[in-house]
Amino acid sequence: MKFQQIRGATIKVFYGKKTFLIDPFFAPKYFYPPLEVCHFPDRRWPTVELPETAEKIVQDVDAVILTHLHPDHFDEFAAKLLPKNLPIFVQDEADALPLKNLSFSDIRLLKYEGSVFDDVSLYRVNCLHGNPETTQKYYDATGLRETASGVVFKAKGEKVFYLAGDTIWFEDVEKAITKYQPSIIALNAADAQFTDSGSIIMGIDDMLKVKQAAPTAKLIITHLDAVPHAMIGRKEVRDCIDSHKLQRQILVPEDGELLEF
Repeated sequence: MKFQQIRGATIKVFYGKKTFLIDPFFAPKYFYPPLEVCHFPDRRWPTVELPETAEKIVQDVDAVILTHLHPDHFDEFAAKLLPKNLPIFVQDEADALPLKNLSFSDIRLLKYEGSVFDDVSLYRVNCLHGNPETTQKYYDATGLRETASGVVFKAKGEKVFYLAGDTIWFEDVEKAITKYQPSIIALNAADAQFTDSGSIIMGIDDMLKVKQAAPTAKLIITHLDAVPHAMIGRKEVRDCIDSHKLQRQILVPEDGELLEF
């Protein structure tokens, strides 16, 4: 497989015979106003530009996977640019409906028991997008769903790949690692937070928990240096990797960088 970091949570996965675009977020730098309910209330976002044009990013894509519909995972620019007949996988019917309203015609569901796309099987995994006791009020205030999903990729001749998605460490992540034994795991690990929400995605401590649970797996750290509520970026992650001497086990690609396994 190949893994290309685009920006933030947006990545491309070349797996089996197919090219998947994950969570397309194509807004230009600083397009969106600051999030007032975070620790950096003056920070416009996205904080960096795309590494190449959105048109080039989508030109070879066979299918899109939307782990959830938060705007840093699927925005108005992606909705306008993506071909309306492109297959799009979503986590459930609640996320399918807005896409139908946008005239997308080939919407498919990620299933826990597996969804087949040509030679690739995709398995839905639950996420915990922050502690509900501290985060639910933010989701309620914005009208955004708290539900997000990860995806496990399997295909003959390929290493098992687990895209953990927007989640903190919890039992379903551990169960997915035990069940699927992934060789490669991508973690959204910018430790994003609202003002008093605590972590809503993984940070350094959770990254190390995943490494402990999957000691032989390669970890790819993504969703860095793009959104305003991130508490850490590549520098902090790399400092941790260096201090634990995990440079060969944990990878932190730059925007646009292509990793091959």
